[in-house]
Amino acid sequence: MWNFGRMGKNINSKNHHQMSNDKTEVLQRIKRTFKEEANRPNNLKLPGGIEFTIVGNEVKMHISSAAVVKNMQEDATAFEGWALVLKRWAKFEKVVLSWDSPDLVKDGHYQRFLFRVLNFAKDYKSWFYVEPSCNLYLNALEIVDSTVYYLSSPYNNRDRNDLQGIESKLEYEFSKGKWAEDLKLKTNADYLNRQLPVGVFHKPVSSRTSIFPRRKSAIDIWGITKDNELLLFELKADRNNKVGIITELYFYSCLMRYVQTGKFKHEKSDQFLDRIADTRKIFAYFLVPSLHILIDQQLVKELNAGINPEIEIKYLQFEESSDKIKISIVF
Repeated sequence: MWNFGRMGKNINSKNHHQMSNDKTEVLQRIKRTFKEEANRPNNLKLPGGIEFTIVGNEVKMHISSAAVVKNMQEDATAFEGWALVLKRWAKFEKVVLSWDSPDLVKDGHYQRFLFRVLNFAKDYKSWFYVEPSCNLYLNALEIVDSTVYYLSSPYNNRDRNDLQGIESKLEYEFSKGKWAEDLKLKTNADYLNRQLPVGVFHKPVSSRTSIFPRRKSAIDIWGITKDNELLLFELKADRNNKVGIITELYFYSCLMRYVQTGKFKHEKSDQFLDRIADTRKIFAYFLVPSLHILIDQQLVKELNAGINPEIEIKYLQFEESSDKIKISIVF
């Protein structure tokens, strides 16, 4: 189990961090490597909500107080994906993260941000660091290592809801519909379902006890293999290919690992939710027609090198043609 530690008292004030911005130079480093290795047209750019400062062969990433309360898949707050981009493409030896604390530190998105920072810094400690001035901000995280926390259970009528949007329809087809058997065959799945909530709560689960965002915060598709391994899928439709997909799948993998170890529990019990706690390995998949051009095999290899050895992240590509689907493991 992890040890978050407690370093002094909580800080609610903003940091008002002043940094120079070397975004242009950082982008040029990424583009040089991309041209050398990929040698194809690109329209690469860095997120507007992150400042970059180069110090020798390390780079500092600074995120504003407005960005840390955004949805984690947004470019301005998806620091995990951009840190890996800086390591893989810009070839920095060290990435240092800093941020400004928001006024409301109990905001669900900010609480989740702090949880992500702690886990990523632990997993990638050989090259990713938190700026020392921000260490005290981590004390605002409501999750401590001496307490068990709870996840809400899936809605019983989740498959009877009106499916709105292309990704919602794709989720259904891959988990319950016409392509479920294809996905099962490709991943050795014995069971598939959709929309597994990832809101975290104090007990009892209610709107008043929520710590992380709730309601629509959920894993797109999940399942269990015939060998009792947990399957997680982050699904995107065509042309929805942000770097933030890394942040989402990484967060879901960490969260489910804590369900496996008993740190997080589901509020209610059923035969399939109970099986999650009994699984020991996690296979987490990008399930997309295409990834962002900076997410390549080498970057995913770097992602897997630091993450818990019981978690493996892979890329499943799907191509839809008329009423048929082709699913391929790319890497």
